[in-house]
Amino acid sequence: MDNQTFEKGFDVGAYVSNLRNYRSFVRERLEEARADDRLAEELRRRASEYPQPVRATVTTEDWCGDSALNLPILASLFEKAGIELRVFRGSELGELKERYEADGDDHIPVLSLWDSEWNELGRWIEAPSAIEPKKNAWKAKRPHFMELYAQRESDRDAAKRFAALYRDFLSEMAQWYRDGMWEETQKEIVDLLG
Repeated sequence: MDNQTFEKGFDVGAYVSNLRNYRSFVRERLEEARADDRLAEELRRRASEYPQPVRATVTTEDWCGDSALNLPILASLFEKAGIELRVFRGSELGELKERYEADGDDHIPVLSLWDSEWNELGRWIEAPSAIEPKKNAWKAKRPHFMELYAQRESDRDAAKRFAALYRDFLSEMAQWYRDGMWEETQKEIVDLLG
């Protein structure tokens, strides 16, 4: 990462305006996601201990449900903490995607915090850890979900059924985030700067 590359990233508003998937869903989450003032101030304080400015990047893809649910709270948190955020599609920023994959990080979104010299201060991947058991339980009750996922590329009917089920999954996950997972996301981001 460098200044020139960072400036090529989207601010959150521009990224959402250019979404090909979930645009209205993400806009609704942007309206309701509000960062905790105390956590934002703690992030600001911790970031102030590093060479300034500290900046953030999120690497994702438009189809990523975890991004659709986390980007709104990240946008609010970083705005309140005074940290500039840029969003990149991994498919359009190969060198960063390759760096993450070389480190074994092949899930998205990937959030990185950077100091003024572009040293990576911390990395956060995909979703708060507390959501994994909820996702697993939801999928366990719907074994056909992963079957449809596997068939969706070659079977048009399976693709439609998977898309409908995935929308239900996103709606349920949105409730989990409102009920505490957004707070978990914020805490994990603040802890990156331990």
